[in-house]
Amino acid sequence: MKPLISIIIPAYHIAGLLPGMVKDLLGQPFKFFEILIVIRADDPDTAAVAEELSKSDDRVRVICRKEPGVSSGRNAGIEAAQGEYIVFPDGDDRVTRGYLGTLIGTIADSKKKLLSKGFPRISAQMGLIGYDVIEEDRAIDESEESGIRVMNQEDFLCRLFFQENYQGYVWNKIFKKSIIDKFNLRFDERVYYREDQLFVCEYALHCDAIRYNPARMYHYVQRSDSATAALMPEDGVLDIKTLEREMTQCIAFSKMRSLLKEHEDPQWFLEQEYVFYALETFYRMRLVEDHEYFKDSYFRDIAKEILSIEYYPLDDWEKEQLDSLKKYEQTGITEENKDEG
Repeated sequence: MKPLISIIIPAYHIAGLLPGMVKDLLGQPFKFFEILIVIRADDPDTAAVAEELSKSDDRVRVICRKEPGVSSGRNAGIEAAQGEYIVFPDGDDRVTRGYLGTLIGTIADSKKKLLSKGFPRISAQMGLIGYDVIEEDRAIDESEESGIRVMNQEDFLCRLFFQENYQGYVWNKIFKKSIIDKFNLRFDERVYYREDQLFVCEYALHCDAIRYNPARMYHYVQRSDSATAALMPEDGVLDIKTLEREMTQCIAFSKMRSLLKEHEDPQWFLEQEYVFYALETFYRMRLVEDHEYFKDSYFRDIAKEILSIEYYPLDDWEKEQLDSLKKYEQTGITEENKDEG
């Protein structure tokens, strides 16, 4: 019997953390799922742990890939998935005991027979649940909230860009594989930041009904060694490779802006967020000592697009970034930030 849900977990350098997530999943009352752990050959420690986990339960499978990045891992999982529905938890986070049942219950017409082989009839194309952010050593809060919100496409797309619980994380959502396959939806492997929001945005354009359950069943664990923390380290030394990965979020924003060209309200919310984060990224680009480093970068096209958006700077800092961005778009040369001079 095929599983109802395929759980796809890209796993890279999380040998000590992966067993916690897998244990949480195998302990779910809802049993009709498969776990696809996507590993990389250049990480033998995580690979060894994944292989051991696969021996503990025949619902756990291991897939090996060569390409870097979480997007390629998720795409490999999509290709191998056998379930009707797909979820994408991160291997270094944790989930509450009712995580899978709540996700299915959020989009199902009825909660009857959720734990039996009589699967519920599904009426929505996407479901999402609440989550909380916890520190590495903090205890997990398993309290629940109730009340399912039903949204149409336009409502969800607006909330995708301005309301925290609706943002584009994939780990608190459940997707229908038939929609992913029909429209050949995949994660953009060029994008390292907001690749998940781009995927959610594109997927939502093929949904009529989306349901949100605020029950906090997913626990995002905030770690000091995360990629985001590396952007502005305490020693003040800018990591250019990490910065270049952050810059790719603007590719995601640009693609989403194009996708939403017929959705005026969601596009407006996206544009405001796009400009804000592009200016934040450009500020960090200006910290690079070689002011011609980004002369031939795709970011010059991003700058041109940003300058075409109707946006009113909130303060002198934003005004300065916009003025400098205009010069960069014309010359390809970044100026030193005034507060760094």
